[in-house]
Amino acid sequence: MNPVEQVAVDLAIRYERAQGRTVTYVGDGWPPGLGGEVMEWGRRRGCAGVRPTCDLVSRAGDGSIVRLIEVKGRGDRTSVDLVDRQRNAMLDYGGAWWLYVAVNCESKPELFLVEDPGRLPWELVTPPAVIPEGAYRPVRAEGRWHASHDTVRALGKRVRP
Repeated sequence: MNPVEQVAVDLAIRYERAQGRTVTYVGDGWPPGLGGEVMEWGRRRGCAGVRPTCDLVSRAGDGSIVRLIEVKGRGDRTSVDLVDRQRNAMLDYGGAWWLYVAVNCESKPELFLVEDPGRLPWELVTPPAVIPEGAYRPVRAEGRWHASHDTVRALGKRVRP
């Protein structure tokens, strides 16, 4: 993880803990059992039940899962991109999938929380590569979706972690 992303993840974790929640970082891989638990939680919520792409799993004090969080860190006030699998998780999990965007991570970080980021006007900027059916799809072959910094600021909530 690069230094900007580390600042963003640290801010997000600090914010979640300040709200009384416990957080598991899954950006480098899912701990045994957690992926299945999240998929079952999603199925109970009416989701397709596939393992979502996210960076953090946040739990309430009673241990119940309350949100899945994708964290994006930016060195300045730039826009945000998602790849297809992130967008699909965002659309499937709806209000349970949050986008936390940390901007100015190289100077004076600010954290914006976007609940149900599927309501943002995402624009497809790079279509997915054509991959034979059943073949592995690397991240670089996925489509890229873009939301502007101004949109994230307007629809997100600025918080102090």
